[in-house]
Amino acid sequence: MSSWSSKTECRSFYKSLCAQEFAQGLVQNQQQLNVFLQDFMSKQDGCWGAYRALAQETSVDEIFKIDHIDWVFPRVKGSELEFCFASGFSQGAFGVLEPDPNSAIIDLKGIHGLLIPGLVFNKNGNRLGKGKGFYDKTLAHFKGIKVGICFDFQVSEQTLPMDAHDVKMDYIITESGLKVCQQYEVH
Repeated sequence: MSSWSSKTECRSFYKSLCAQEFAQGLVQNQQQLNVFLQDFMSKQDGCWGAYRALAQETSVDEIFKIDHIDWVFPRVKGSELEFCFASGFSQGAFGVLEPDPNSAIIDLKGIHGLLIPGLVFNKNGNRLGKGKGFYDKTLAHFKGIKVGICFDFQVSEQTLPMDAHDVKMDYIITESGLKVCQQYEVH
């Protein structure tokens, strides 16, 4: 049972918490997260989707140096995301760096896994983003590996308010390590 009365209440709490935590600087946390992320991604192959972090999101930029992975990035298209091989980046919707308009698009079926930011996750793999639904709409069609990326303070011990269309993560990576979400599933 959720202790949150709504997604709005939960988002409000975590937006405030993120503002406080990110204002303090999270350099050591980010460095430690990078170690676990690098370790995980060094064992992967194929095409992976990543993101360019906003001010209050964990960065994944360090892993773009892993050259045996083909990296693609999201760009807003209508109410969903399309993933592209970036020929360059420009500021897109909501201040996010997105692949330039001339970047080649890849079908979701060609992507092995996605690294996904979020405002808050829980250990079951539930995720709340900022409320626009772009990732949930896109993930409804995605069959690959879903990896949530955040800091420990963004992993709630409480049940998150979820809707039927919300998509769960397979893994979560924080500065304290890799969490396998299915091991926490209640059957």
